[in-house]
Amino acid sequence: MAEDRVILVQEEPRVASQLIEIPVAANGLTRVPFPDIQQLRSDTTQLIIIKTMRLITADVLTHGVINNGVAAPVAELQKMTVVLYSDGWERGQLIPILTFNDMTLPGGAIPHRYHQTRFANWKKVDWSKSYLQFANATVSANSPYVVMFDVEYARLKLDAVTGKYKEVEGPN
Repeated sequence: MAEDRVILVQEEPRVASQLIEIPVAANGLTRVPFPDIQQLRSDTTQLIIIKTMRLITADVLTHGVINNGVAAPVAELQKMTVVLYSDGWERGQLIPILTFNDMTLPGGAIPHRYHQTRFANWKKVDWSKSYLQFANATVSANSPYVVMFDVEYARLKLDAVTGKYKEVEGPN
């Protein structure tokens, strides 16, 4: 009977994710590189596709998990943009960092959007060529602090027999 069957459909199910922490260790910086995130690195055997990036602000997590620095204050976030190097070019150039913020506390002071910033399946992101860029004539201040992102991604493994990629949902 049809009414005995229950089908659950998730509108936007959570996929694999990785927290990235970018330490801003000194005052006076105009550019801060992303760390190289091995789990998010494409190579000859796998293809990593970035689905979305969410800025993690002090409203959500007050300190970094890896670096233990305080989360970047809103005055610093308002000066930052993001440059993402994907598929051999700077695909995302000078994206205001606060456009990645879709979470806030009621009465929170950090600007946010009500929708996630989604990517059109950006692949082969080279984190070593990606960076935070401070707005023209501004530099980092009040450091040290960390900027954090929650990155959702898909991992595809190359099938040696067929030569095609297949999505991997587990640790293999």
